[in-house]
Amino acid sequence: MQYVVKKINHNAVLIEENGIEKIAMGKGIGFSVKPGEVFDEATVDKFFTLDSKENIKMFSELASQIPLEYIEFAEEIISYIKKEIDTPLNSNIYVALTDHIYFAIQRQKDDSQVTAIMLPEMKLLYPKEFQVAADVVDQINQRYQTKLGSNEIGFITMHIINAELGERNSLNGLKIMEITSFILQLIEKENQIKLNKNSLSYNRLLVHLKFLAKRLIYQETLTEDDSFEFFDPAFKKSNHFKIAEKIADEVRKTYQMDMHDNEKMYLAIHLNRIK
Repeated sequence: MQYVVKKINHNAVLIEENGIEKIAMGKGIGFSVKPGEVFDEATVDKFFTLDSKENIKMFSELASQIPLEYIEFAEEIISYIKKEIDTPLNSNIYVALTDHIYFAIQRQKDDSQVTAIMLPEMKLLYPKEFQVAADVVDQINQRYQTKLGSNEIGFITMHIINAELGERNSLNGLKIMEITSFILQLIEKENQIKLNKNSLSYNRLLVHLKFLAKRLIYQETLTEDDSFEFFDPAFKKSNHFKIAEKIADEVRKTYQMDMHDNEKMYLAIHLNRIK
């Protein structure tokens, strides 16, 4: 049995079923409901079940301020993103991206533009997310006759990355991109090479660096069973390991983040694989 918790507006109602709160949406469903009464779901278009009370509260506030049409469109977009992106997405994307899409359309109508940052880094480090974001912008432009461009692709890419990380804001996502790009530049400089971005070894390196940057930011450690002491002593004296140590030193000086010996060793292994 479903019960009304509160009316959000004429088109949205917060309900509870078996101790789980959900947001029901549909044209006119909140018109005459009262808290505590049994809820009739016959005219509901969509149910939203989010993973925390905080997200439910924020989405409720959002639903009270944004027309139903835009919320339904954002849900279509998020379903598309989930289909295209393999990584699970945190439910905060329903709040953040819905809010963003609505106000991006309003900004376009008001002829007000905001500039995204790190677009080249996004395209390089998160190509799948960037392409999906570009498809989303195309869908927005087609639906609402807007002319959103590359800046909007950057913003939506960040929302996807944040949902992958479980972040509400873009700061850590941007920092991951910054540190990853910084290390890639150091690798090219120290090895005096231009990395082949189409190679398998490069893609493996890129994945490793993004997770390395994430671990540094969140102060996490590697979960691998192998300890630094068990690596081949000769490899610890190799040029690849020396370069990894140089990179760790530059990261420490630039970002005040310490890279443990195991991190250096695994980075050196990836450097050894570069073709």
